[in-house]
Amino acid sequence: MTVSKNIDRRQFCKGAAAATAAFGALSLAGCAEGNLTETGEAAGSAEAFVANEEGAEWIAAPCWHNCGGRCLNKVLVKDGVVLRQKTDDTHEDSWDWPQSRGCLRGRSTQQQVFGADRLKYPMKRKHWEPLTGGDKSLRGRDEWVRISWDEALDAIAAELKNAKEKYGNRSILYLNIVNMEGYLGGVLGAFGGYVDSCTSGSTGTFAYKTSLFGVSSCDLNDRYDILNSDYVILWGNNVSWCAFGNPSYYLKHFKEAGVKFLFVGPEYSVTAGLTNAEWIPVRPGTDTALLLAIAHAMITRDQNGSLIDWDFLNRCTVGFDADHMPADAKTDENFRDYVMGKYDGVEKTPEWASEICGTPVEMINHLADVLGCKNNCYISSNGAPARNKGAENYPQALMTIAAMGGHFGKPGNACGDDQYYGALNRGPQIVKPAFGGTPFQFTNKFNPVDDIFGADEIWSAVLDGKYHCFGHIIGGAFHECEEREIDIHVIVSEHHNRLQTFENMSLGIEAYRKVDFVCSQAYTMKTDTRYSDIVLPICTRWEYDKDAVYDTNIDKENCFAHKKIVDPLFESRTDWEVAKELSKRLGLEWNEIVPFTDKQMWMNAMAKTTVMNEDGKYEPLLTIKQEDFDRYEVSGTPQEGRIPLEKFLDDGVYRVKRSADDPYVFISFEEFRKDPEANPLKTTASGKFEIYCQAKGDMFAMINRGVDRFEEISPLPKYIEQHEGYVDSFTDWEKKVRGPYPIQMTHVHYLRRAHSDYDNLPWLREAMPNPVFINKDDAEARGIKNGDVILVRNDVGSFIRPATVSRTIMPGVIMVPHGAGVRIDEESGIDMAGADNILTSSGRTTSSGLSGWNTTLVEYEKYTGNIELLPDCEWPLEIPLSDEE
Repeated sequence: MTVSKNIDRRQFCKGAAAATAAFGALSLAGCAEGNLTETGEAAGSAEAFVANEEGAEWIAAPCWHNCGGRCLNKVLVKDGVVLRQKTDDTHEDSWDWPQSRGCLRGRSTQQQVFGADRLKYPMKRKHWEPLTGGDKSLRGRDEWVRISWDEALDAIAAELKNAKEKYGNRSILYLNIVNMEGYLGGVLGAFGGYVDSCTSGSTGTFAYKTSLFGVSSCDLNDRYDILNSDYVILWGNNVSWCAFGNPSYYLKHFKEAGVKFLFVGPEYSVTAGLTNAEWIPVRPGTDTALLLAIAHAMITRDQNGSLIDWDFLNRCTVGFDADHMPADAKTDENFRDYVMGKYDGVEKTPEWASEICGTPVEMINHLADVLGCKNNCYISSNGAPARNKGAENYPQALMTIAAMGGHFGKPGNACGDDQYYGALNRGPQIVKPAFGGTPFQFTNKFNPVDDIFGADEIWSAVLDGKYHCFGHIIGGAFHECEEREIDIHVIVSEHHNRLQTFENMSLGIEAYRKVDFVCSQAYTMKTDTRYSDIVLPICTRWEYDKDAVYDTNIDKENCFAHKKIVDPLFESRTDWEVAKELSKRLGLEWNEIVPFTDKQMWMNAMAKTTVMNEDGKYEPLLTIKQEDFDRYEVSGTPQEGRIPLEKFLDDGVYRVKRSADDPYVFISFEEFRKDPEANPLKTTASGKFEIYCQAKGDMFAMINRGVDRFEEISPLPKYIEQHEGYVDSFTDWEKKVRGPYPIQMTHVHYLRRAHSDYDNLPWLREAMPNPVFINKDDAEARGIKNGDVILVRNDVGSFIRPATVSRTIMPGVIMVPHGAGVRIDEESGIDMAGADNILTSSGRTTSSGLSGWNTTLVEYEKYTGNIELLPDCEWPLEIPLSDEE
């Protein structure tokens, strides 16, 4: 279907500004009374509603954002107008064949695509001057001026050429992580290279090659096997907010089947409420201390294997005790003796841990009983406990406790990082989507420059001209840490929003205001864009055919189809077009950088998507005929698959129907447990789980070498001082004298946003008001009541937000929804949006590249200043240029 872009722009903007955020009759499926006609008038009857939809077509429009859910949405389109949305109704919903239902974020996407705050034209900062930046202090608060595409692209090319000629390619910072979908990485690589960046990001310390000691990311069991569990232990895993979709449905089914739940974390989360979980409170960043105390309780209370699976420990692990050390060990320390205090004189008792982590002693002993070998336990962590300074040993400590209980390789038992899109349903992909063929995607081998900033140092590197280079966290491409000098003059932001989502945003704003030139691409005003000199308006995924980076991040049983829904709005262009035009201006051959069009990559991805048959072999999912290639004006070889291409595109989703006795039920490490000698682990030096892991200790020694502020990381999962954690909130720990910032701030993924995406949408702003969640006792001590506006502050920054007072937050902890788009009051310097990274600091990290998002000390009080904080849904949309401009 070809959709016209001949629309009434003024009517479009008026309707969107009134929070309809669409051309015509927009509503969620089933909400007919709220619909508008194409002229913006309310539909007066069911008959008028039906008549308005006659001849319309449903087109698949799955979410393209990094929310962790990956669900199906479809839009009803008529004459270039999107009338409404719905979600998966392709088959009956059941446990064996669940629908992929969208949440409130995906159902609001029409406001994102058609909002009055869509960027319409290329624009420049009013006081920007070529090659010098003009008044750079005005970045973030200047006015905007409309310019042509030629002016914008010529200016960006001129700035890049100038920087390369005067300072070399090491002066160009591309805000990127291994070319995660971005096209400009290929262009800048062909241009001579750029300074890259990396972060431990979502997975925290799970990103540091945990396979070295035995547990790879997301290496757990199938959802049918979890029904064999006695307990599901959700360790910091608030999956109902961070990956809404099917994982919540799975949890509900486990609960109805009689599985019991425990939630370990600093708050009683939405997921804990959904599952009626028992809450085990633990302060942010102290999980390793809690795990060590659990180990102590299991060791001292075990009676002839009542808690510890000695057979599994002795056969399948190394490093637990002196009799089972790995051959490559460089010390004679073992885990059992460390826990019992042999090396440092500190016995890791529940009483010792309780003082640090806030978990009552009786709960620690109870958790040790639950995690004992007599119960079947599925231990589902996400990255939150690992996104802390001092959490380097958390993944290994978690694995150790699971190994002590024998919770690997048998029905109902698993342990590991269970975040992202396949949460609670692990194992080999039954449906395996593919990418379309960008050669430089997910690699920086096409970049001649080897400088890579860790996110913890990125802004200080720009400001101070020096940083520590240690390689790249993704893929574990590390080398020995070395201090380097650097001189950044240009910042290029493509589709990421790093100024918003990297730590210490206040320092980042300083960095943005220091360099000579900043450019960005976006479809609405994100934080990176607001502080740029030149901004390019980019199409959303509804406006062209293209495979997207998150298309392959799915539940193991399904994949999604999507195709263009409307023509590009206003003067927006695709990322592909921008990169192609910029490459011409830089004297590069675009076809040598990307040999395919967007539409060709879209078709390539579908053609290469495979599905596993019952013999465990992969075969093409789609039947694609020559007339299909001709229809979409792409090339390819006809193939036979399980379903026709057009059915896939019409349905928008393909999901394998399951059963409890099908060949896809998966138990991780099953063969290894049965015979570890015949089926050794391929990633560890010993072939077993390494409770003592010399390779891990050597890796951290290499990337931390020579930096005084970094901690020494042992081959054992020892307790590490956190740096800006609970203990540091005291000026005198022994006498318990509190310092100026006694509150720990932690973050939570929030249904209003996917990181920072969607934050501008009126529907979501009304539904999810973005408060700060605070403890009732702490609130009473400060004279704060529910709904009061509070000031949250530390030495890095401050923000004001309304408070939600609750018993579901631990004392001494506040919980801030992640990703709110910063809105700084220039007079006071206070952020009004509650942007979490305005308060996070990067100063005292404990290892190279570690982003300790959840390690932040603050204080808060009732706000008494002059700023009037309106509800977010009443904030005017940020529209940098009027339609008249």
